[in-house]
Order: sequence, then C-alpha cells, then structure tokens
Amino acid sequence: MRIAIFYNLAFGGAKRVVSEHVRGLKERNHTVDVYAINPEPDIFDPSQYSDTAYTYIFRHDIYKFPIIDRFIRDYKIFFPLKIFHKKIAADIDKRMYDIVLVHPDRLTQAPFLLQFLKTPSVYYCQEPLRIAYEYALRLKDNVGFLKHVYENTARMYLKRTDRENVRAATLTIASCYHIRERMIEAYDVYPKVVYCGIDDTIFRSLKQKKRNQIFFVGNTTISIDGYDLVEKALRLIPENLRPKLRIVSWQRENKKRLTDKELVEIYNHSIVTLCLSRFETFGLVPLESMACGTPVIATKVSGHRETVVDNKTGFLVDFDPKEIAEKLMFLIKTPSKVTTMGKNARTHIENSFTWEIQIDILEKTLTEVGERTR
Repeated sequence: MRIAIFYNLAFGGAKRVVSEHVRGLKERNHTVDVYAINPEPDIFDPSQYSDTAYTYIFRHDIYKFPIIDRFIRDYKIFFPLKIFHKKIAADIDKRMYDIVLVHPDRLTQAPFLLQFLKTPSVYYCQEPLRIAYEYALRLKDNVGFLKHVYENTARMYLKRTDRENVRAATLTIASCYHIRERMIEAYDVYPKVVYCGIDDTIFRSLKQKKRNQIFFVGNTTISIDGYDLVEKALRLIPENLRPKLRIVSWQRENKKRLTDKELVEIYNHSIVTLCLSRFETFGLVPLESMACGTPVIATKVSGHRETVVDNKTGFLVDFDPKEIAEKLMFLIKTPSKVTTMGKNARTHIENSFTWEIQIDILEKTLTEVGERTR
C-alpha cells in the first residue's frame, strides 16, 4: 500500500508511537510518506524511517502581552490553521495514497485535516481532548468574568472542532479499550483498538542484580501523577527496609532526553516500578518496565487494568498508601517473587504488547479500510 502518515506533535510518547508506526509499516514493504507540521528533530523523528517527509511550517509569533498573544494564537488555530490543513489534505489527495493514517495535532487534538481528505482516513486517538472532558482540567471559578467568558467560548469551539474532526474520519482507532469507551461517550464513534507497543529488543532484561531501589516516573508537583502516594507509602516502611527512590519526571528530563539505554538500566536495577497516576490514558511505562523483567505496582485505573496482570506481573492497587507500602515490603522481603513476576512480565509483553504484534493488527486494519473504500 501507499500510506501517508500525518502528525503535529512535540517530543514525547505520542510522537514515539508515530515513529513506530512509520517504521513498522515501512518494514512490511509499504510505501510510507510522512506529513508533519513544525517537526522537531529528536530521537522520535518519524522521518528517519519514511520514504519521503513533507514538512509544513505554521508560524506563531510571540507578543509581549499575554492577552494579545492568547487571542492571536486562538484566532490562528480556529481559522488560518484550518485553511493550512486544507492545503495539506489537497497535497495528500493529489499523490494518490491508498490510505492516510492521521495522528493528533497538538493545537486541536483531532486535526482539521480529517474534514478535507478525500483519500480514506484512519484517525489514531491516544486520548480525547482533555480540557473538554476532564473535570480536573476545568476552568477554575476564581478567574475574572471576562476571562471566564472568553475561555469558556474558546474551549467550547475547540471541543466542537475536535468532535467534528474525529467524526470526519473514515475509521477511528483507540489506543486501548479505556480510550475507546471515552471516544464512544465523547464522539459517538465506535473505534477499533490497536494498542501501543514496546520494542522488546531494546527494553529487555539485562540479568543484573537488583538494587534496593524502586522507580517512579512522573511529575512530583502534579497530584494526578500520584507522587504523594509514593511519599506516604515510603514513610510507612521501616527505615531498615526502606528502598531508595529513583525518579524521572518527563517534564524535567525531556530537555536532557534520557536515552532508552539509560531507562533500561534504571528499570533493570529496580525492584519494582511505581505507576500511581490517578488518571492514565494507557501508559507506556508499565510496558517498558515489564519488558525489562521488572514488576509494576499500578493504580487500578484506565490502561493499567489492560496491561498489568494483578498478582502475576505486578500488583493493581487503590489510592491507598498503606496498601502500596504492604506490596512494596512484600517484594523487598521476597526476592524470589520479584524474579518470578519479572519473568511473567517479560512473557506477557512478548505475547501481547510488542510492536511487531501491534503493527500486524494496524496493517490489517488499514488494509481492510483501503479495500472497503475502493
């Protein structure tokens, strides 16, 4: 097939997914061209695997006054950006692709592109527009009247835009069943599910001796990431048993760009990885940890319930520091259980969550859409 893949994403897990989709489909002998807005060169750059990369620059000048800057930014998103996407859609259509795989646009979530494509399109959704549907991200009550009116109006328009764009796709794909349920509720669409995956040749067990160390990935200042649960749980563990806590905050580490090799070493040295988010869409961290043979203690939310097998590859817990502390102490005191769970976790990844498995499902889905729409 001739496949076009669109994205407008900053460095992070979502962009990594685009890169893996490009690489996996290219390895299956498809022609894969990438269309990107304001691409940033980094380790997840999808163009390194594509046949051809088409780059589009959408500029936004920064002004001294925040209010003016915000107004101009919103205007450009709601109007010039839409025209910009229409041009990209025309470029894609004239090159006669069999299918277009569309990833999010960082400015609108679901891209305007979907409204204008005549070529069959598949939208890969890793999450609905968060500010439109999550209570924690609501506009606070203590803002001024004019700001409140403006912000609500802007969000309403962005929410409507996101919904219209999603519904314009020929087919939608959700990154997990939790996201599929949210898409059904938000958009009245019924997506297929194609999970994100892990490169198990990179994320693997190094057969190194575990240190008295646990690993937490998340922001320590944002309550939704669950760092407060980590702190409270550790205080409940006697000092003679208390493990060292290793923390990686993506917000802080992005500029340093931890390499996969560095991450693999941290996972391998750790007894367990803590994934204690109060709300997680899917989450690659549990997959990475399990691929490295390190069990996971994860909250019973969202994608965690689809990836972590309770009592086999780790533990699923409530937002209860005491329960978390008990699971930690059990693993610290029982190294044989850490080893067994680690082996189970690695097997679980190999059987269900490698990129090879997920790209096979993605390829089949794209082929079916292409054949059905000819």
